[in-house]
Amino acid sequence: MNHLNRGAARCLAAAGAVLAAAALLAAPAAAQAPPTGLVAAGNYDYDGDGLDDVVARRDETGALELWPGDGAGGFGPRAVVARDWGGLDLIETAGDLNGDGRADLVGRMAATGALNFYAGNGAGFDPPVRIGRGWEVMTAIAAGHDYDGDGLRDLLAVEAGTGTLWLYPGTGTGTHGRRTAIGADFDRVRELTAVGDMNEDGHADVVAVRESDECMYFYAGPGSEGFAPPVLFDCGWDVMESAAAVGDFDGDGHADWLGRERAANLLYLFKGDGLGGYGSSPVVDSGWNSMTIA
Repeated sequence: MNHLNRGAARCLAAAGAVLAAAALLAAPAAAQAPPTGLVAAGNYDYDGDGLDDVVARRDETGALELWPGDGAGGFGPRAVVARDWGGLDLIETAGDLNGDGRADLVGRMAATGALNFYAGNGAGFDPPVRIGRGWEVMTAIAAGHDYDGDGLRDLLAVEAGTGTLWLYPGTGTGTHGRRTAIGADFDRVRELTAVGDMNEDGHADVVAVRESDECMYFYAGPGSEGFAPPVLFDCGWDVMESAAAVGDFDGDGHADWLGRERAANLLYLFKGDGLGGYGSSPVVDSGWNSMTIA
């Protein structure tokens, strides 16, 4: 964790202790075990081998690449699974948005603001289906988990200007229902990431970096009517970017995520600890500055 500028080590230690104590006080003993399905490979397994993967676009060519996870926090040989994705200014993991058992993506067209759904097929992605218009007003979109408790994957989005956090409930068909406002002042954060059930209380959570202090905060679910107040757990994100959820990437049963340090061109895996924070953040690869991570 020496890549981050830290007074942060002190922040992390203190915040980790608070989170651990809060988890023990707030949750009954039966809730300590990870709930089934919330950190499932199905959210991020794109090639059907039961292990979570990473999808990223190579920006100079527009090629979409699959980086298969090895189940231990590393990658197998990458493969190009689609081309001509250069027209998208946002690509996000979506979990199994259409209920067919395969992980999907959503992407926004830079020229029109249209939001497209890309169904995973186990070898790549089906042609895009437009599921929304006017999404150019959104500064962030996050997806891949169930935030309203109905068992279907939802979309979250932050509206520019107002800072409103919107919940778009999934329908299980690749589309979404009528949106609901569930948060305010989210224009003050970046790297909004739908990480799943980080504290393993049965509800999907999010993380985001506050621009005022460049620290990352944990927002506990459920998000159906709004997330719990943010809890600080790490600082030093002035040198980090491109936070991306990757499910249980190292096989320890906890939700993880990636972050990129642009100056050193390094990719880090933040290993979730099951308490709303992380235990370590090893370097897992380099050369990702030219990539858009879904």
